[in-house]
Amino acid sequence: MIREIARQEWDYQRDRPFGRLVQLFVARIFRGGGDTDAEGLDLGVGLVLTLLALPGGFVSIFLFDKYGSLLQWLRGQTNVDTLLMAFSDEYFFIVLSMTVTGAIAVWRWDAIFPDRRDHMNLAHLPVATRTIFFANLLAVVFLVGLVAFDGNAASCVLFPMVVSASQGSLLFFIKFGLVHAVGVLLSSVFSFLAVFAILGLLMAILPPRFLRRVSAYARGLIVVYLVTLLCTSFVIPELLRRVKGPAPSWTLLFPSCWFVSLCQLLRQRANPAMAELAKLCVPGITLLALFAFCVYAIGYRRHFVQISEIAEGTSVQHVPLPWHWSALERLILRTPFQSGCFRFVGKTLLRSEAHRLVLTGVAGLALVLASQALMRAFEGIKSPQQAAMTSEALSIPFVVSFLLIIGLRVVFEIPSDLRANWIFQLMLDPDQECEPLARKVIFVSILPWLLVITFAAYLYLKGPVVAVLHTLVVAAWSCLLTNVVLVRFRKLPFTCSLPVFKQHSIVILISLCFGFLIYAGSTAEFESSALSQPIRMLFLLPVAGVAWYIPHYLGKNTIDLERRLIFEETTTRTVELLRLSE
Repeated sequence: MIREIARQEWDYQRDRPFGRLVQLFVARIFRGGGDTDAEGLDLGVGLVLTLLALPGGFVSIFLFDKYGSLLQWLRGQTNVDTLLMAFSDEYFFIVLSMTVTGAIAVWRWDAIFPDRRDHMNLAHLPVATRTIFFANLLAVVFLVGLVAFDGNAASCVLFPMVVSASQGSLLFFIKFGLVHAVGVLLSSVFSFLAVFAILGLLMAILPPRFLRRVSAYARGLIVVYLVTLLCTSFVIPELLRRVKGPAPSWTLLFPSCWFVSLCQLLRQRANPAMAELAKLCVPGITLLALFAFCVYAIGYRRHFVQISEIAEGTSVQHVPLPWHWSALERLILRTPFQSGCFRFVGKTLLRSEAHRLVLTGVAGLALVLASQALMRAFEGIKSPQQAAMTSEALSIPFVVSFLLIIGLRVVFEIPSDLRANWIFQLMLDPDQECEPLARKVIFVSILPWLLVITFAAYLYLKGPVVAVLHTLVVAAWSCLLTNVVLVRFRKLPFTCSLPVFKQHSIVILISLCFGFLIYAGSTAEFESSALSQPIRMLFLLPVAGVAWYIPHYLGKNTIDLERRLIFEETTTRTVELLRLSE
């Protein structure tokens, strides 16, 4: 009876103008594929929430070998202080929560406030502006709660389970999990409110014609700060733990220190500096929420009233390419078709929201795993020179290159606008263009900056010999992996329909997991022991030769039918009917 009454009341409130507006703004924030071709990738709520939950789940799983009692015993670790060991990892999860939530707020920056189309549809309805304001505010609050819950759900369960693996106590698991959940959820809410307050402040003080230009720089600065927060997560916990006396001033620039201090205070493991920082959490969130609400209300009113005066869009002017880019094109792009398609691929990756989301998710996962490896490289090691030679530190460029190469290969399968691919179907000789084009896109997108950073870091830490050898291995392995993932690639990026599920798809997925362990794990382990005697690096030559020969052999023995360019994926029929009676 009570359930029926509650359902009727819910249906009644949902169908009222306020409920309809809330649904409209929630759908607008999480709109998936609404502006793109229906045959493209649908960025629905399910895909977004799945990508949100991935980083925390992956990192938690990779920590099993650190907290397992058997593995600790095999490593000779006895009488381990589990809470002390988990301090740095918990700080990393708090930083990860803030980074993911802040990135979502930056990504949906333009969707938080109504745009010109919403103004044209809603301003003339018999609905008060105040009702529209509170409906949008409720949608934003719902977004905050959903992102905070979904982004931390996996880590709130898996991380306490991993930490308590050596304790054998359900009470320890519950206590640790509750405190951890408080820390990551509060930090997630704080991160979203901070980005939301910055957006509201810009809208409250800037004229509409300057808002878009300034907001682009503001978003860039926020992303830089979030990346800095994530990349420094391996050193901040140790600095915070060693603080004697009052909290230093630099902790005010890292709100993540406040929330990890709150967790330590709740566990009665906080030093005086942590106890001082923990007291900033609740007042900080409260003041930030009030400030965000005030600037949001002011900015919303100015923005919604003046939105009709904002131009629909700015004309796109052709900007000539710089001379060095033209020289690079002449050097690596041998045919006019490759030059034109290379620009098409680059503009699609920069402008398409669907492709940017998938690629950003993969890059974020790579950054998370790289930061985790860097943090583990510094455990128990004080010297950066010593940490640089560990397998964890050596694996960082391999982790990044593997995920980005696989990510680009997956993104190539996502169509942009299938109705516009007719121009590519008019090619005279398309059979030999697809694989070289995709290979050059991957090389230009990943190798230059990755090799420069790798070489510079190891040149500074270990000298020219180690830097050259490690950089050569990273470059060779990246080229070999690119050849493997492009075997029998016979489509132009973004111009073919989505691939259908095939019988060997599960095998490919499992092979990728094992390939990641061999590519990033085994190679780094071998390098860690072989770089002390560089002559031993020659043992990698037979492995590289086999890895090059297999894709080369498969590509050379491909029949002409399997080389032909395709624009539509079709299912393979297991049984073919002859229809002889017809």
